[in-house]
Amino acid sequence: MRLVLGAEPGWQGPDAGARFVTDANGEYRFTTNAVLDQRLRKMPTNFMASLISRRQKTHHLIVAAELGYMTFRWLYVVDVYRFPDGTSALLDGLSIYTPDAGGRFTRLAAHDASGWQMADLGGMVLTTAGYEPWDFMLQPDESDPTHRRWSLRIAFRRQPEPVRR
Repeated sequence: MRLVLGAEPGWQGPDAGARFVTDANGEYRFTTNAVLDQRLRKMPTNFMASLISRRQKTHHLIVAAELGYMTFRWLYVVDVYRFPDGTSALLDGLSIYTPDAGGRFTRLAAHDASGWQMADLGGMVLTTAGYEPWDFMLQPDESDPTHRRWSLRIAFRRQPEPVRR
């Protein structure tokens, strides 16, 4: 797999980020540089609380993972937010990019009630995206006195191969 952190220039290119192979447990740990930005966002709550809640300053990180599904390689992109109370959240859903003729992941997949439409699929629609983010945490490294180092834990759960109907 390949992981790109932050909106670095060329993040959609096939060589951006770090490429690695996970261990038998599907895990890999590494250290890299990434830029966190700050954005004002509302905490995800129930409908009534969302009407009166205010936007809060969050730390934000774009995470893009190139993963293989079926015979394709797609770039799965999520925005991870950390709120002042320590809550990590994915607020904007999942975006998926497929490669263009030059191998850059620039073709945004469409998603609606019928499913996912990727340019690679020639009109077929997937009911699931192939992978979904399911375990994530963005937090400052408490052992760093400069408060500049952060730790990200993220996992993508693979969905079963589709059945053609």
